[in-house]
Amino acid sequence: MNKKIKVGIQAAIVIAIALAFITPGSAALTRSNTANQTPKKILDDEWTIQVSGLAASQGIRFLDAVSTTTAWAVGRDGSGSDTPTTEFTMTTDGGTTWNAGWIRGFSDTEHGCGNICGLSGTVAYAAVYNHVGAQDDTCGPYKTTDGGDHWTQLGHEPISFVNNVIFWNENEGVALGDTKDGYFEDYYTDDGGTDWIRVPQSDYTGVPAVTGEGGWTGVVDVIGDTVVFGTNLGNVYISNDRGHTYFASYSGASTGGTNGGVNAIAFRDSLHGIVGHEAGTGDFELYATNDGGNSWNELTHTGIAYDYDIAYCPGTTNMYISTGANYQASYGASYSLDGGTTWIDYPELNSVQVMACDFVEGKIGWAGGYATDETTDGMFKHVPTEVPEPLLTASIAGGKGFSIKISNIGDGNATGVTFTATIEGGLFMKQREYPGTAGTIASGANFTQTFSVMGIGLGIIKPKPVITLTAQCAEGKNATATLTAKILFSKVIV
Repeated sequence: MNKKIKVGIQAAIVIAIALAFITPGSAALTRSNTANQTPKKILDDEWTIQVSGLAASQGIRFLDAVSTTTAWAVGRDGSGSDTPTTEFTMTTDGGTTWNAGWIRGFSDTEHGCGNICGLSGTVAYAAVYNHVGAQDDTCGPYKTTDGGDHWTQLGHEPISFVNNVIFWNENEGVALGDTKDGYFEDYYTDDGGTDWIRVPQSDYTGVPAVTGEGGWTGVVDVIGDTVVFGTNLGNVYISNDRGHTYFASYSGASTGGTNGGVNAIAFRDSLHGIVGHEAGTGDFELYATNDGGNSWNELTHTGIAYDYDIAYCPGTTNMYISTGANYQASYGASYSLDGGTTWIDYPELNSVQVMACDFVEGKIGWAGGYATDETTDGMFKHVPTEVPEPLLTASIAGGKGFSIKISNIGDGNATGVTFTATIEGGLFMKQREYPGTAGTIASGANFTQTFSVMGIGLGIIKPKPVITLTAQCAEGKNATATLTAKILFSKVIV
């Protein structure tokens, strides 16, 4: 799940749009994207166009896929002002029909919706805030039990600003706010929202909150009992007990760029996840954790991780999908099968504006677009149709000896993987050929092995040694890599 309203005024490439200024304290991201880009009418492979049911130039700011048949989404005004809206749309038949409505029962010019959280085709929750004035008693969590026909407010918490609302069932949920009284104003309920309990300051550990720090609307993810949200200062708050206690850490995301801090969150499980920062290039800066947020490392990635949204595909080894909606001429969608290191474009979505996305088991899900009108366009559905195939990459690194890495960034498992590493050049070299077997490498996984060397190859008398790696699998996919390096006895020096 993810997204906000961002800060700033940008000229877009297809149609210039002025975006409303919103102060950091409002906790809403401004989206520097162009409306009215006409999507392709015929898509192939894995994506099809559906009708969102929203009015002309209305896009999708946040989306929650509940199942293969049910999803809820929040609209965004793409007509020019990017004014926040409480309009939503939902489907219970796999997207054949999307039904749109208003959370507060009418077209509302004062309120916006931070996120929407669906439990079923009838029950959903939404975070409603005031974008033009104080956060009054009309703001807070809202609930529907009849598919969106009627919504009931569940209290005015948090008072500072309601960024996101998450419910695990009709009793247990959280309402996430900004800082108030020196720490974050986050609440949990165990009785369906009748009573809200603020998490005490003593139940926050890790990086302390500072003045001016706030969450972003839509920048939230939930995996099992774990809920995660990001802040404008690059911190990530993680609760593993359904919002009763939180641990905060700094992800590495800067406060500069289009929006400060963490602008997208996608977690695979309670330990593994990535966050994105919009640096103003159209390509997310990515940071990853493998230990539940205790530590983070920047991901140096190839390809474009489009900077509107990122979502994990449940049930996959390590697959994420990113979307872009024309910021800095960067729009389309891409996928990664290795946890965000390598991104591959979906060719059928080249030059198409794609916004908030979410997925369920089987790689089935949706991504928002802009509606031409109530009966045309506005939503994309993803259903994999191709037979999954592996795709191998290879790399070599120096050190004490040298190490090889064979990765499978394809959609299917690579079986019967074999490889050969050879060394050519240098003096007094031993073990010039290193054959081996890697067996099966699952989609998104890799195989590594280190080999010892003995010899001298400094490139003075003879050319520097060249290490070559070739790998292949039973599915007919190959990969090669070369490394030119100095070899001094047992060390390979790049």
